[in-house]
Amino acid sequence: MPSRLKLLAPDYEYLTLDHELLVQELSDGVPNFAESPQDLKLGEDVRLAFPELVGMEGVMIDILAGRQMSFQLAGIVRADQNHTAKATDSPFYFDLHICHYQDDNENYLILLFKDVTEQMRLQQKLIQKSNETNLLLSALTHSKNYIDKIISSMADTLLVTTASGDIKTANRAAQTLFGYKIDELVGQPITKIIKNQDFLNNLSHLSPDSSTFQDIELNCLTKQGETVAVAFSCSALITDLEGSLNFVYVGRDLTQRKLLEAEMLQALEREKELTELKSRFISMTSHEFRVPLTAVYSSTELLEQYSSNWAEEKKLKHFNRIKDSVNRMTTLLDDVLIVNKAESGKLEFNPQPLNLNQLCRDLVEDIELGIGKQHKIRFVDPGRVSKACMDEKLLRHILTNLLTNAVKYSPPGSTVQFNCHCRKQEVLFEIKDQGIGIPPEDQKRLFESFHRAKNVGNIQGTGLGLSIVKKSVDLHGGKLAVHSEVGVGTTFKVTLPLGDGGAGGAGEAGGAEGAEGAEGAEGAGGARGARGAGGAGGAGGAGGAGGAEGAGEAGGAGGAGGAGGAGGAEGAEGAGGAEGAGGAGGEKNKLELLRNTDYTD
Repeated sequence: MPSRLKLLAPDYEYLTLDHELLVQELSDGVPNFAESPQDLKLGEDVRLAFPELVGMEGVMIDILAGRQMSFQLAGIVRADQNHTAKATDSPFYFDLHICHYQDDNENYLILLFKDVTEQMRLQQKLIQKSNETNLLLSALTHSKNYIDKIISSMADTLLVTTASGDIKTANRAAQTLFGYKIDELVGQPITKIIKNQDFLNNLSHLSPDSSTFQDIELNCLTKQGETVAVAFSCSALITDLEGSLNFVYVGRDLTQRKLLEAEMLQALEREKELTELKSRFISMTSHEFRVPLTAVYSSTELLEQYSSNWAEEKKLKHFNRIKDSVNRMTTLLDDVLIVNKAESGKLEFNPQPLNLNQLCRDLVEDIELGIGKQHKIRFVDPGRVSKACMDEKLLRHILTNLLTNAVKYSPPGSTVQFNCHCRKQEVLFEIKDQGIGIPPEDQKRLFESFHRAKNVGNIQGTGLGLSIVKKSVDLHGGKLAVHSEVGVGTTFKVTLPLGDGGAGGAGEAGGAEGAEGAEGAEGAGGARGARGAGGAGGAGGAGGAGGAEGAGEAGGAGGAGGAGGAGGAEGAEGAGGAEGAGGAGGEKNKLELLRNTDYTD
């Protein structure tokens, strides 16, 4: 049988053993596999030539006895084969198969040898290549993870699209900025984010060899429908694996930069406005102070040189001129202080119950006797107001400035309409004139301090009146509206809440009608100004009749006539030291003050 096996399997060499493991028969090529070919002889112990079998006696006995079918030793290596015909410096590999066969009722072991050197070498090369591939794959994986981490940690957005504009990938910054998840972006057209078709058309002409687009500012659309400004740098590249053209977008969110730029522009604009405001203030004060100071100087000089030769009436005229000039400057300073208090948040708001009807009538009468003596003010009475709780001083600022403006900028003989309507919990003051009107370009800056319309000409004013009106309305929590046409006229509408105060105690408290009740009004703030206020705040004619804050025309209106306008009667309690009292010295001086004092802008 062994010889037949050689014919059937020429790749194998064989030898046979008996139950004592002695060599009975072997093929010609077996010595090439032996560790000690010289010990491989018939009748000799096979373990001398093949030391690999030492220790395997039990296995071979089991196979010989039929208790085990076969056994194999694979990949046995011979380090030195110089004694063989195939001697080389390379290792020699073979497989050993052990099985049994029976011949003439005798059981034998047969050992089959197969040279697997080429197979092992090929296998080793495959293993080596596999290991090298795994190492390369591992390196590529680590490199990809590293690049992915870098891309993910980028503060700038990264988008990669195909040549047709379909998004292939987007980094975390892009997802955060545009509000999409990665699976909501992949496969979608770039136009989902970038709407500028001209930019995309130009981008399609890019090639890997051409220059890139740098810092192109685009408005992009987020998932929430908001617009964000992004500066994109774009380039084209060819992928190594696919060989297709891709476009890479690297964008920087400009939102913060735009906000900072806007803040800087606002700051610069504010600085410019402050510079203009300073210039207007200097120009206004120099003019508004120069005129009354010149009058004071000239009257003083004339009195000094000629008073001994003048009649009392002529001297009194110059004294009144001096007082009027001082009052004008005092009013200007009071207006500046009011604006300054309002700007710094220190302007106080002290609402008190008041008689709104009477207050409006008093203001109309005062203005008609003063600056409005050549005009007609038509007042529509709101009727009895059950509740009115306002800051009287601020309300006087509002109405006096608007009414005197309406008179000052209207031609003589014209009518000023003054309507007062009460509705639910608020009152509407409407003042309409037939004056020069306000140009549209000036209406935008109407309530800025020291700003005056370009068409006022030589009409005197400080540019503070309407600023005070606006701040006083705001303190009341009210609304202010204006409609004006050049050459037609102007209408101001002021809406104020009536407040929670009642009319009880308002009436005529705090002073009699006219100057008769002034004698006993100690510090009451003036006969006419106190009427309807209950003496609250001692306002008198504050802000309207000479700017007297807290003093008005208190004490002795009747006896002031013979005092030469020197600030009221000697015994006037609460008038002499009143803050901003100016020259509040009786009804006659009051009327002169109203004629010559400018409350408006």
